[in-house]
Amino acid sequence: MYVFSPSTLIVFFSWLAYGLLHSLLASTIIKNNLRPRIEAVGINYRLFYVIIAVLSPIPIVWFQLNSESPLVWENYREIRLFGGFMAGIGLALLRKAFSVYDTFLFLGFSRADENSESFKTSGLLQYVRHPLYTATLMIFWGWFLFSNSYQNLAFCLANTLYIPLGIQWEEKKLIKQFGEEYLEYRKKTPMLFPKKFNFS
Repeated sequence: MYVFSPSTLIVFFSWLAYGLLHSLLASTIIKNNLRPRIEAVGINYRLFYVIIAVLSPIPIVWFQLNSESPLVWENYREIRLFGGFMAGIGLALLRKAFSVYDTFLFLGFSRADENSESFKTSGLLQYVRHPLYTATLMIFWGWFLFSNSYQNLAFCLANTLYIPLGIQWEEKKLIKQFGEEYLEYRKKTPMLFPKKFNFS
């Protein structure tokens, strides 16, 4: 099957490795070791992290877009329209999810201590614990439905497999940072998909 072709496997494992690198650089051990060296040259570690996150997947994207890959199935217009709609909703959710965060702090342009951020449960965070990941999944799978090549399937599968691992590592840090407050929040708030919406 084409899904096991060398180029598709390269795409799959490259994106999986990217996700693991993403979590590794965010881990406390790596951060504590690298931060003094990075900030000694005048670069905020968070900004360094964002730069790596943006630049490191460029070769993967280039390879993915320039490798021949047939479609998984004949893609009808209705499926493509639904995929585009799904990705559009994901982009809207992504924008909404970012609205509760300090953008300058998130991107590393602020020198404020990340640990000084207050615990937030407003906006989409009242429905799910990780709305950024929810939006990301919708964008990725919407794109696959719009352009359903084997390369794009490998991309979506790798990122979908990584996200639960990324969440697990991220939540360990949040529990350490916010303690019982986060544990209580985790008990009553779903991870990615809301049980119900409260519009009151």
